Amino acid sequence: MMAAGAPTLLKGCGKFALGIFVMLLPFVTSNLSAQETLSPRLQIGIGLLPAVIAANKSLQPQNNGASLPIYLVYRNNRQFAERLEPGLRKIKAIRGYSLAINKLSLEQLLESNPVPMSTIFIVEPIDDELDNLISFSQQRRLLLFSPFKGDVERGAMTGFKVTDKVLPMVNIAALRESNIQLKAFFLRIAVKYE
Repeated sequence: MMAAGAPTLLKGCGKFALGIFVMLLPFVTSNLSAQETLSPRLQIGIGLLPAVIAANKSLQPQNNGASLPIYLVYRNNRQFAERLEPGLRKIKAIRGYSLAINKLSLEQLLESNPVPMSTIFIVEPIDDELDNLISFSQQRRLLLFSPFKGDVERGAMTGFKVTDKVLPMVNIAALRESNIQLKAFFLRIAVKYE
């Protein structure tokens, strides 16, 4: 079945082009809906996350097969976490730690007792609950990464800023509050929010 407006779009195209369009339409629309659910900010953030974790000086290198919990935290839509997980699964280890990826709702995370040095990656905006998550992460020494604009300024420890390139962004006060230190080379290239 053809999408509404397709005849107008294809006006003047030959039968061959029309045939290819009709054959590819289901694939194009399914890919579009998958891309709509994962914003570019989420994709950039999940790609940057391993470098941020590796820059954590508090995370001592391991060679005994220990695992490092990473929490993909959502508010209502677990699918965001499920779609981001494969990107992290490609990472075999960070500073000798294998990754233990957990998909939790914000409520489940706040009721849990994560190990210090774990990492939280916010996969869905949690505007009115962000302050609670910031306090929770600071008290438990958890590295909080948010790919959403404005969250680092509000107190998330790390994120990124897009200018003519993507730069990591850190909230120095939030890191201090959490007693988490990042390596100097990482801080040199990061945009710092005080």
